[in-house]
Amino acid sequence: MTFAVRPARWWTVLSGVTTVLVALVCCVIVWTFVPPVVLFPWFALASTVLLISGAVWLVLGLVGWFRFHTLRLTTIAPVMVLATTGLVMLSVPSTVAFAVSKGSLTAASAQCAQSWDDRWFGVYRVWRIQPVDGGCLFYIEGGLIDSIGLAYLPEGAPYLGKPRHDGDIGYEPYSGDWYRFVQRF
Repeated sequence: MTFAVRPARWWTVLSGVTTVLVALVCCVIVWTFVPPVVLFPWFALASTVLLISGAVWLVLGLVGWFRFHTLRLTTIAPVMVLATTGLVMLSVPSTVAFAVSKGSLTAASAQCAQSWDDRWFGVYRVWRIQPVDGGCLFYIEGGLIDSIGLAYLPEGAPYLGKPRHDGDIGYEPYSGDWYRFVQRF
């Protein structure tokens, strides 16, 4: 008769802590994909923490399998990572964020009063609003060096593609009359 070896308390605690850390990092990664352009510094930091957590998870998983003949607790973290990857690849965070924010952005674009005040429109923190010919630019927190945001341009964007020179704005279709933009520093 074979008896299962119960996992040691240290293994259970470390596996639980690793799982919670992976869950938090996955939440940060999803959050970095909410703006129209990924919040790169936060994404890079979260990815680094996720890689380190993955190495710890691998060691704990191997110990759990060979010493305690269990994998149940160590399967939670990879499932969360796969779910996060799926959400990001399907653009779920940015799509949901835009759906939640679109009404307040559209209402603000009707007036499009120039502003340098931080304001929240749905889930977007807009730090600048600027009227332009035929529309309105909403500068959103994010971008590494260049400014990024959403533009409401019902007559269409003046230029599609990457910015051509410093100070230039490049537009990319986003949703209907809405465009993502990058303004080169």
